[in-house]
Amino acid sequence: MKPALHVTFLSVGVLLSLFTACSKRDTVINIAEDDPEMVAAIAKARDSLPQFWAAFDQRQRGDTDFSLKVKITGKRGTEHFWLKEIERRDGQVYGTIDNAPDIVRHVKRGARIPIPEADISDSFYMRDHKMVVNYTSRVLFRTMTAAEVKRYQQIMADP
Repeated sequence: MKPALHVTFLSVGVLLSLFTACSKRDTVINIAEDDPEMVAAIAKARDSLPQFWAAFDQRQRGDTDFSLKVKITGKRGTEHFWLKEIERRDGQVYGTIDNAPDIVRHVKRGARIPIPEADISDSFYMRDHKMVVNYTSRVLFRTMTAAEVKRYQQIMADP
């Protein structure tokens, strides 16, 4: 049996709640570690990091909610977490874990942690109320209903 990649997916309602202050519910979806679509999405997301950092460093009017998805490994496996409140200081990146762990138990929602650049698996930010990047969540469209995919695509800058 191949190891699973535990991906926390913030559903459309949860993503919208980032901007409307509703309560969050995390949905963890297990994807095979070698899933070709997810591997490609992570590679594409990592390739887009210079775009993310340029937008982060020189924010335009309407650029908000900068987040990074980070791979964290524990005794029971690897899980990917969304981090908010991103900060770059003294050559290091920091963020606050924005979802509850499922299998990695040494971290908690709300914990502020350093982020090794090599462990970043995706990013997103909002530009004029549209989500930019977030490639790994697009892979999870295959687990969603057509209506959920449509709602999700409506908030994406590049569906």
